[in-house]
Amino acid sequence: MLDTHQYSIADINLADKGIKRINWAKAHMPIMQSLIERLEKEQPFKGLTIGICLHVEAKTGVWLEALTKGGAKIAITGSPGSTQDETAAALVKYMNVSVFSRRDESFEDHIAYCKNVLEMKPDIIADNGADLHELVLTDPKFKALQKVIIGATEETTTGANRLREDFTSQLWPTLIINDTQSKRIIENRYGVGSSVVESIAHATNVMIHGKKVVVIGYGYCGSGVAQRFRGMGAHVTVVDTNPLTRLEAHLEGFQTAELISTLQDADFVVSVVGRDNILTTEHFSAMKNNVLVANAGHFQREIDVNALKNLSNNSEEVIPKINKYQLKTGKNIFLMSDANLVNLSAGNGNPIEVMDLGLALQTLSLEKIALDSKALKNIPQPVPFDIEMKVAQLACDNWITH
Repeated sequence: MLDTHQYSIADINLADKGIKRINWAKAHMPIMQSLIERLEKEQPFKGLTIGICLHVEAKTGVWLEALTKGGAKIAITGSPGSTQDETAAALVKYMNVSVFSRRDESFEDHIAYCKNVLEMKPDIIADNGADLHELVLTDPKFKALQKVIIGATEETTTGANRLREDFTSQLWPTLIINDTQSKRIIENRYGVGSSVVESIAHATNVMIHGKKVVVIGYGYCGSGVAQRFRGMGAHVTVVDTNPLTRLEAHLEGFQTAELISTLQDADFVVSVVGRDNILTTEHFSAMKNNVLVANAGHFQREIDVNALKNLSNNSEEVIPKINKYQLKTGKNIFLMSDANLVNLSAGNGNPIEVMDLGLALQTLSLEKIALDSKALKNIPQPVPFDIEMKVAQLACDNWITH
């Protein structure tokens, strides 16, 4: 039995409900099923502890089954607003995973949970936004881990940007999952694009057709969101500061404009940038009455919620996952999920099959680090091409019928 100091979750009694969710996901993840079978035989992670920061939900649970059956000891935390509490409980009870995560956690809780993960002294880290990297590289408490960790993965654009821009002294190899074309195109464009629009439609129960939507950021995720909104009949305007990306959006048939000029008519504003303070005081002031605002980038701070609070007389939850802020000017702004990732906090995240591919990339990347980390340079770098092609072939074998 696990001691309570080895996990911090909402309710262990949710475990039976959680294992059903994990099993449902597993039934639709044939790539991970095949990897579970192989890893259980070969034990590539035997004797290793893997510290993870990734959304604690059912698809992740299938991935952790693969890692644990492959011999790894696992400690994991998620992100604010995205944790499925029943999945967290199932991981603790049925897989002996150390889980530090709750759906209602604050960002301060999140950082504390990241520290809990690192206190398990991982040999490898799998990161999501570079928070684990930052703590090991900057917090004196975890300095000793700099000589313990043999390698890492990073899931996101945001994390990759932080590693390349803010932490130039890298002490181990980090494979950037988001550098792969399969992650960018299949998971980001199709998975994120679909799940963001579906989550907004489901949570609000309002019609998408005919709405004026502003999508901020036209990277792989943003382009997917814009395309899915357009597919639902919305009138989409794209905002992007990169002239080449803006030109791409124009050639794809989208209206493009500067941000401030688009806000006065927008029904929905969705930020998909992965940087801080994309929407601030001047933007909220320019928005029309009853606009809906959502974050599909990464950190909550992509939207300056404190600035919105300072502009408001009061706020209240009007329906689950939607807060109404009544501004001092009299207009209302509806914010989804406290600016947490909308497709996970107001929905179930990317489709199961899409994450089957994405988590297979993670699995084989971690296996590469476990078995051959010394062959990799101590820098952020793409996943080896042969791994990406192997996963793409597995997806073709399972998704395409002949």
